[in-house]
Amino acid sequence: MEERITLEGFDPPKNRRHGPDGDLVDVKGWLHAPVDWTGGPDLERAWRERHGRSRLGVGLCVAHNPRRHILLTNVPDDLAFLRSELESLISELDTNPSSNLEDAQ
Repeated sequence: MEERITLEGFDPPKNRRHGPDGDLVDVKGWLHAPVDWTGGPDLERAWRERHGRSRLGVGLCVAHNPRRHILLTNVPDDLAFLRSELESLISELDTNPSSNLEDAQ
């Protein structure tokens, strides 16, 4: 893939919830990806497999804009950790694309 998928940044965390494992928050952020990128569902699935109760939502491309919003829910209040985890999953998807739906069935 010529154009890389990158994180542009995060808004401040919101909706703090206190739990036995520590505080959990929701974080909105921005991802830059090629307009024709279809890896959002794969990235969401990889996040869910790695982080259980936490969820990642990846927005669709709107008006041919490479900027997409992301929403992470039930995550620790540590933006550096979230960035590191997302970058790790993105690099795994870039090197080993699993968007072949036949493998998932």
